[in-house]
Amino acid sequence: MITPQQIKQIPASLAAVLQGMRLYPGEHPQVRRQLESALEAMRPVLQKSGHLHLGFADGTLLVEDLPCLEQHPAILELSQKIRACALKGIRFDSGVDRTQLLELMTQLSRNNNEIAEALDILGIKHIHVIPEEESPREIYRQTLDVVETVFEDARLGRRPSTSMAFNTVHKMVSTAIGRPYALLAMTLLKDYDNYTFTHSVNVSVISLTVGRACNLPEEQLTLLGMGGMMHDLGKMTIEHEIITKPGQLSEEERLKMMEHPQRGVEIIARMENIPPEVVDIIHHHHLRYDRTGYPENRRGRKLSPLVDMVAIADIFDAMTTVRCYQKPFTPKKALDRLQEMSGTHLHPEFVAEFIDFLGPYPVGTLVRLKDDRIALVVDQNHQGEGSLKLKQIITAEGRRLHDIHEFSLPDSRQILAEVDPLLKGIQVDEYL
Repeated sequence: MITPQQIKQIPASLAAVLQGMRLYPGEHPQVRRQLESALEAMRPVLQKSGHLHLGFADGTLLVEDLPCLEQHPAILELSQKIRACALKGIRFDSGVDRTQLLELMTQLSRNNNEIAEALDILGIKHIHVIPEEESPREIYRQTLDVVETVFEDARLGRRPSTSMAFNTVHKMVSTAIGRPYALLAMTLLKDYDNYTFTHSVNVSVISLTVGRACNLPEEQLTLLGMGGMMHDLGKMTIEHEIITKPGQLSEEERLKMMEHPQRGVEIIARMENIPPEVVDIIHHHHLRYDRTGYPENRRGRKLSPLVDMVAIADIFDAMTTVRCYQKPFTPKKALDRLQEMSGTHLHPEFVAEFIDFLGPYPVGTLVRLKDDRIALVVDQNHQGEGSLKLKQIITAEGRRLHDIHEFSLPDSRQILAEVDPLLKGIQVDEYL
């Protein structure tokens, strides 16, 4: 039986290696002895389970889920080095030897935040580093940068990069699987100066949420996210004055705007390895569920169901965005409107799944609690199905808070009603 004391010896022995390497080169006998001592400390766990894991929980170093609470400077340094390399954990497998452990400790000592690539190049097979997860906000911003690059390439007549687009979609899919509601919250951070780019990212994110609600497998989610991102690519070839015109389009301008799906297909045809489902989305995202809409010459054609999912996302984002002719819908009211459009404009089953997935008070909804506090729903299902995470903005006495208090509810039964943020002078995006 492996004792807690044996487990705690592991980080101490690894920390000793780092200390030795500050004084001696890696081939020095003292460093070799410290490496052997670390391997000896790890051996009982590796022999029993085949692997050993170091990680973090709430900032505390864990060894095989056992917290390392000692505040010894050497162990604190080990934790800092792992964090400095942007890692949330390290896994050692049976077969790790002194050479491999030395390479790991060398990279840690250099604070190398590309340590995974370095170990891969060195052929290290029995040590696996686990990168820290990027926040949904970081992934959203990265995606926005990629979309702007891809769309600008299209506008200038260059061939956009397929690999760049798919790489960022893969990140979004991973986040949509793990933290769908947190990623969805980012779509409420509207950038009105770059509406075309922001809208494209938002439609991709919301499409992934619809796909998650409908239990799509990861491969289909990737196609869905890519199609949502590229659905308005053809607008890059439409005159800027038409795209940004604040008022109603003339008939001539409207007809020109209706060309953007076909133009998008022409651009995407120049890109490498674009799946037909993505082309389908770009070409048909303005064909409604009853197959009215445009392009008219595509009506009656059998379409990928992903098209109908992107159509839901396209409308949902438009409704929750400020327009010169309408104030934005709250997420809850936007879902009510989707329900009204179900069966004609929008696929009824997909709409029903999406509404059910977001629950009665979706992320971004301002609510009044039964005790008269006013709070914003910022995440869901963290502490079980139906649970909510909220930020309190106004006290029960009506006082606006500067130090925002975040709290959780097991379900929505403590919520009295939705509150219109405009009536309270609250900019929801400031709290997400």
